[in-house]
Amino acid sequence: MKNILCILLLLPLVTFAQKIKIKKGKLLFDDTAVANFDSKDKTYHFSYLNGDKAFDAIFHGEEEFKIEGFQWVEVINNEGVKTEIPFEILKVSFSAKKIMVRLLSEKYNLIDTNGINKENVATFFAEERESLSEKYAGDIADLENKDALKKSLMRKYNPFVKDDGTILFGGFQSTNIVGHASFHDNVYTITDLDQISVAQTKKTSNTDTSVHVLTYSGDTFTYDYGSRTMITGKFSRSFSQLLVEELLLKGYTFGRQAKANKAALHKAKVKVAKENSVNLYGVSGYVIDDEGVKYEGTIYAVFEQLELNPNQEEPNVYDATSIDNYGKNVSVKYLNDKGRSRIKKFTAKDKVSFCAMDNGVEKCFYGLKTKGNTMKKIANATNFGFNNSYFYQVEETVDGNMLLSKPGENGTYVLKFSDKEDGFMIDNRNNDKLSNALAEYISNCSSVSEDIKNKEFDLSEKENLKQILEEYKDCAN
Repeated sequence: MKNILCILLLLPLVTFAQKIKIKKGKLLFDDTAVANFDSKDKTYHFSYLNGDKAFDAIFHGEEEFKIEGFQWVEVINNEGVKTEIPFEILKVSFSAKKIMVRLLSEKYNLIDTNGINKENVATFFAEERESLSEKYAGDIADLENKDALKKSLMRKYNPFVKDDGTILFGGFQSTNIVGHASFHDNVYTITDLDQISVAQTKKTSNTDTSVHVLTYSGDTFTYDYGSRTMITGKFSRSFSQLLVEELLLKGYTFGRQAKANKAALHKAKVKVAKENSVNLYGVSGYVIDDEGVKYEGTIYAVFEQLELNPNQEEPNVYDATSIDNYGKNVSVKYLNDKGRSRIKKFTAKDKVSFCAMDNGVEKCFYGLKTKGNTMKKIANATNFGFNNSYFYQVEETVDGNMLLSKPGENGTYVLKFSDKEDGFMIDNRNNDKLSNALAEYISNCSSVSEDIKNKEFDLSEKENLKQILEEYKDCAN
């Protein structure tokens, strides 16, 4: 990924119509699944939604060169036919996966909103192309290119490592300190001005001349200058000088670069997490308070904790031992009667409702307490969180009765009857227990209550919940 980022500014930017998401092994365009997708290291696997393999794409980029022209993509179809295309970035992104998807879908039309295009795939592999791997092999193998790049970088930074390990840019008389080199237990460590370990050498024997390096970003590389790179058993200024120079060749400039890169990566992760969450951040909409006053403007509502590491086995979306504050509040930024910007916050317990646009679709939410979520109430009460009201999304409305769902929790519904103050939660509890509790809750409507008690409704089926609302309206009327 470091290779990719270093050439972003060299490439033209073009717009891409579809919004790309990669979630749970699916490739989505505008929230619609178009293909199965997974990747490992620099290999990307594409298959049709029915599971049939379509093609693989493998990114190739020579580590020694951070310039355009030495990076390409090898594409292999399900019959083993191979072809190679230049690697291009059509839109700046911190996600290497999305960059690859955009290239194959927009530049080569292999994927569109209807899925992987079999006809275009066949045409793509039928076209004769030059072998980029062979074309670049001679250039990459030519050490003069590396020497030219190294000389250029050394002239620019003029690095110098002092006997005490201090790393300077600008030569041995400079005062521009950018880091420090240290040696302990046959391992060299390079730290920057923020005390971040930029790189470490792998522990090796005193007779091995190969230097194996691991950087903070997870990159590894090896170099060998013969006796000049042998471990001497004590700190060597010349060894450290070579290590610093090799790190410069890889794009590491010490100082405060690592902290800035980590901040940029975190920002990118937050952006992706926000896109993949059910939360609403700065979307147009309106709030109606308990007195019927309408506030139109920009809506902010957080229903779930952001998942910054989607690969962890047990995402910490909800912590049962803490107060659940997600989905309890909504804020709206609006203009008052004087045209002044104001921000107003509302809570679900105030029985307010709001609607907001989410990816071009209007979604409405209603704040209320519910019967049935006993365990959540106990958890909140134990932690002094006595507010058990939440905003639920409106799925269906029948004569003032509503079927709602809890954002971020698949399979959790709420039945809200117009003549009852609280809603009734339908979750993953035993169906018999749910049926008995719901039958008692709407015992005023004997016809529906008896049918529920007699297990005529499987409450795990959404259509049955809609039917209950339809039949309940006769009692309400």
